Amino acid sequence: MKVVHWIWGNTSGMHRAAESICEAEKRLGIDSRLAWTDSKDYIEHIFADIHVGHTFLPDEVWRQRPNVKVVWVGHATPEVIFSTAVEDGRKGRYGHGDSFMLMQYWMQHADAMVTFWPRHHAILKSMMDKRSIIECFPLGIDKTFWKKIPSLGKYVGTPSVFTAENAYWMKWPLDLFIMWPWVTEKISSARLHATYLPQDVHRWFFPLVNRNGASFYSYISARKFSHEELRNVFNSVDFYCGLVRYGDFNRICLEANACGCKTISWAGNPYSDFWIPEGDQRRGAEVLTEILKGNVEPRADKQEVADIDVTARLMIGLYERVLDESTPKGVKVDVKPVVQPIEKEINDHIKWIESVVPQQRVSDGQDRP
Repeated sequence: MKVVHWIWGNTSGMHRAAESICEAEKRLGIDSRLAWTDSKDYIEHIFADIHVGHTFLPDEVWRQRPNVKVVWVGHATPEVIFSTAVEDGRKGRYGHGDSFMLMQYWMQHADAMVTFWPRHHAILKSMMDKRSIIECFPLGIDKTFWKKIPSLGKYVGTPSVFTAENAYWMKWPLDLFIMWPWVTEKISSARLHATYLPQDVHRWFFPLVNRNGASFYSYISARKFSHEELRNVFNSVDFYCGLVRYGDFNRICLEANACGCKTISWAGNPYSDFWIPEGDQRRGAEVLTEILKGNVEPRADKQEVADIDVTARLMIGLYERVLDESTPKGVKVDVKPVVQPIEKEINDHIKWIESVVPQQRVSDGQDRP
């Protein structure tokens, strides 16, 4: 079985996730490739058995339909897809740039869809056609790399808090920057280390942090870290704070957890040690202050981060299912399961979904805006 993962080679979180799944599939015996339009073996890639679309599929692939077999990975948050489409559409744009239209297209035409967030899975499933395949798999990471290591030196701050993410409304540090002055009024020794804040948004963020005083207790820059540097950061700070809307988790949170770093998120993230309420930043600052003071116990029901090999095994099982269901009865195909079903992993996957979904609902609704 030959599998090709189509992804823009931009080192984004989606690119890194696709890359890690691809590498894990190779370790499990699959001929798996990572590709984009300028890939060296582009011509060979377009004739794969399974095409996994992470950000796009080339025209040359889609022209092979109905013979082409596609698994579409839903990385983006449904709300981001919808709001982006509305905002762009109101500016007169339509067609290929309409993210919501594209999502609906792949929901209809892909052989299967995959997401890594149970909340996203529930939303997408409510929109799918009957008998369409949509799976929710745990997003694993390479635990042989993301792990505890000796620190090269502790970051400044008692405590030190690290944050880094893409600077758009779904997970940018706006709320954390608003809360930080109220936190440091109570803990003057605390320091925030915020990186990966692109220079093209500095003209909005820096007036905010300078005027409200957050900058006096922070180290803020556009710097990007290599994986080796980022692993050292997780082993050198006291907390990682990643505030992703609706309580979703991000890949960086998973990596921080695997390195033993204590993590903070909005309520709902199953992998986070501590939750703070989303909405009124004044209340969020109060809860964050108590967490940093050590007055809050870590969540007892925090989920363990999966290894990337678990994700790859589940993906391979889906590829085999797609190929098997697309084969006419009576026709013999030479596609042997590379990874035999492992009952424990399947049961663990079912238990994972059952345990995560209830935790992503707020019982009384008071912690939501």
